[in-house]
Amino acid sequence: MFHQPENLNGLADLGARGSVEAYEVEREAVIAMLERERRSLTASIISLSLLAIGVALLPNPAPMFVLLTLRLASFLLTRNAASRLERRVRMRRPIRWSQRILFGAMSLTGITLALMMWPQPPDASVVAVSLIQVVVIITVTLVSVTLAALPASRDAMLVSFWATGCAIILFHPADVHSGFLAVLTLGVIGVRIYSSNTGQHIRSSAAVFVENRELSENLAEALAHAEFLSWRDPLTGLFNRRKLFEETRRTRSASTRHLLTIDLDRFKTINDTFGHAVGDHVLIESAKTIREWCEELDGNSQPLAFRMGGEEFLVIVHGLDDTYIAEAAEHLRESIYAIRAEFPDFPGIGISASMGLASWRFGEGLDDALLRADMACYEAKNTGRNRVHRTA
Repeated sequence: MFHQPENLNGLADLGARGSVEAYEVEREAVIAMLERERRSLTASIISLSLLAIGVALLPNPAPMFVLLTLRLASFLLTRNAASRLERRVRMRRPIRWSQRILFGAMSLTGITLALMMWPQPPDASVVAVSLIQVVVIITVTLVSVTLAALPASRDAMLVSFWATGCAIILFHPADVHSGFLAVLTLGVIGVRIYSSNTGQHIRSSAAVFVENRELSENLAEALAHAEFLSWRDPLTGLFNRRKLFEETRRTRSASTRHLLTIDLDRFKTINDTFGHAVGDHVLIESAKTIREWCEELDGNSQPLAFRMGGEEFLVIVHGLDDTYIAEAAEHLRESIYAIRAEFPDFPGIGISASMGLASWRFGEGLDDALLRADMACYEAKNTGRNRVHRTA
């Protein structure tokens, strides 16, 4: 029977990956089965119509119309239960109660189908009786195959059909051929075996589908990760040098542009004193501060932040005047200086940055503008560190 956790959001807690994959296979198998059940509506209507024709041809159709009404009610209940189960399975919602409803509906289906085999008087039309019996047998087979991915509900229908048939034989032993019980039992067993094989085929197809989907997802994730790493620094998430030269090679902007080089002060001392793990944390927090600073700039500034290597960073800003970008750079310097508050377990850790700010002139190459920004950054270090030096 199809099982799943009551809380589908807890799939990550299943511990073994195989459990998750088994659940996904079962889920896809049930969805495929329920889709087939939904598409069988036309066939179900035809079978009900043929039963109605067969009943109408009987000499005393009134009692059989009552049974036909019960059959119609069980059909509608089953359709409703199957639709509800499909919705919840697709939404990854708890389905235990929906399964129980479908189990009961299928038990009722088996009973009403068997009742349609109720022995008729000798003067009943052979055509009518044969039509009803053939439709019932075909319906039992089709329903069993359709429900192959839900063996509990399928078996409930077969058992109730067989048990009701046996009860009819006990109540009307004179009106039923002595070999009918054996035929009924063998027929139910045969349908059970056939539908079980169909269920295995459905699960095999679902397993292939899940495997292909996981391979596609893994491939997409690998490609996305590869693309991320091709343009991003893996430690800080900022753009890397490759992205810098890609952008500058394609960009031909006539708007005002500025380069802001950022070099963390005495970073080697941090690594030597507190360890490289702490140094990496400082780099991550510095990159986070730079990223947030970029987001706070004017909406038309289009800032791009890069890690150039080691403790060196670069920001390219578009469309801001000299006064605004100078004040903003000073604010960024103060924000980086405040990062030391994030390291209360490392008293005495010194975190600050020297920055060089330079205009990127129209028509000027990146190398020339970057050289002037670097020279401004060196000047900031040489004049005391933890400051912004601006050059023309």
